Amino acid sequence: MAEGPPADDAVAEIRSLLAHLNDEERARVLAALPDDLRATVERDWPLTVARQEQLPPPGDWLVWLLLAGRGFGKTRSGAEWVRAQVESGRAGRIALVAPTAADARDVMIEGESGILAVTPDPQRPLYEPSRRRLCRRPTPAWRPCLE
Repeated sequence: MAEGPPADDAVAEIRSLLAHLNDEERARVLAALPDDLRATVERDWPLTVARQEQLPPPGDWLVWLLLAGRGFGKTRSGAEWVRAQVESGRAGRIALVAPTAADARDVMIEGESGILAVTPDPQRPLYEPSRRRLCRRPTPAWRPCLE
């Protein structure tokens, strides 16, 4: 029987452990993990990928401005934030604002750091380009589309 993805509790336990380690210790722990668990943890944006300045500020805020140059990771930061909001249930409808619809599609949705690229397959939204929207995958708890 094929194994499924790592259990959420195992990933959470590893995240908790890694958060308190320095880079060298973290690398040793990651190297000792089974391949599937290591791959999952290595894709963890706030823990192993993002730089501190790419993470959202703490607190209850309405606007988060990332004013930075090319290559900073603004698109990835935004895509990861949107994904976290939707997956946690804190947001059901999110507006993606760009100069044009094509910019939103090409960069924020389909781009190399866009929402489709950063979301693992089981949670990856369905993209309906003709309707200009992303929808959560059909589940018993189907939610409205993100437009």
